[in-house]
Amino acid sequence: MPRILFACAIAAAALAAAVPASAYSLVSLAPQERDMMLSTCGKLGGNDRALCRSVVEDHRVIANYKRSCLEAMTLLLQGTAWSRVKSLPATLTCRAGLAQAGYPVKDIMHRLTGAQ
Repeated sequence: MPRILFACAIAAAALAAAVPASAYSLVSLAPQERDMMLSTCGKLGGNDRALCRSVVEDHRVIANYKRSCLEAMTLLLQGTAWSRVKSLPATLTCRAGLAQAGYPVKDIMHRLTGAQ
């Protein structure tokens, strides 16, 4: 399974189901969302864990991008092949948000393909 950086950031997509969509801020995370995302980050290894926490705490990455990253990462953690996940709207939104915030998206995508 490819290593997940932004795994980045993020696996409790269940948190998205826990609160009605109308209750979400597009820009900032609710405290319980942040806590759940950080808890998910703690399940990752090494550099992925550090990058995940960095994205969750980064105020340059708005909440909607973080939620998209969480959705994409959750699919990867559930065993969905990268070839399917890479073109999903959530992955594309996550990628755009991370690039906008200055993250090395090219390197992240390279790692997700399974390359070292």
